Amino acid sequence: MKIVSLILSIVVFFGAGFFLINDFQASTELNYLLYMSILVVLMLICIVGVLINYPLLIQQRKKVRTIIYNSYSNKRIVNKEFDHQFTMS
Repeated sequence: MKIVSLILSIVVFFGAGFFLINDFQASTELNYLLYMSILVVLMLICIVGVLINYPLLIQQRKKVRTIIYNSYSNKRIVNKEFDHQFTMS
């Protein structure tokens, strides 16, 4: 569920950024100012959503590094049954 929230925050951030850049013009109308301020608030909410779910990305990277480290290193955890099957030790 957190991955869905992270992906949704990123997609909505870029969508709001697209509309903010696309509709930007020099205007002082109240409706235009409200529209632009709502887009900015939406982008700020998306940034908060990404920051909340950012530790999820770091945690997954650590898991991958640990698996690679344990599988291919000389300091790996010894599994005697596995090593005996493939005559490693």
